[in-house]
Amino acid sequence: MSDLPPAAPAVARRAVVAWLARPSGKLLFLGAALAAALGFLIWTATQGAAVYYYTVGEVRAMGSAAYDRLIRVNGQVVYGSIATPSGGQPTTFRIHDATGELPVAFRGTPPDLFGYSTEDRYQDVVVEGQLHPNGTFEARNLIVKHGPEFEPRQVPAR
Repeated sequence: MSDLPPAAPAVARRAVVAWLARPSGKLLFLGAALAAALGFLIWTATQGAAVYYYTVGEVRAMGSAAYDRLIRVNGQVVYGSIATPSGGQPTTFRIHDATGELPVAFRGTPPDLFGYSTEDRYQDVVVEGQLHPNGTFEARNLIVKHGPEFEPRQVPAR
């Protein structure tokens, strides 16, 4: 350090300030790459969280393009259409909207709220699964929708 003239710290300071004021192409490229990677991660995270479902009419309009691919369908359960056979057979029901009906077969245990009706009307459901060429939608997931006004039935005291 003794070999440096007394003005050396000031010159070094000016060199660092000049380097920071004028970033090199490598630094700009690194910043752009980091920004692009961050943007890509945000985009993929929001796409994975987005849940899109079709209406019964949209599925019918898709025709054979809807066969054997994983889709979600929204509709209201048709009143009186729920059949729960025993012996490992699937629970069957129909969903509908203003454009038509779709028969659904669901293997598994339905959610507790499934089949709850008020005023001869079942709640809306979202079914996730595959539409088969025979017209039956085979659901592997069943999501029951209800509004914020939902309250459980009162159980009478014993």
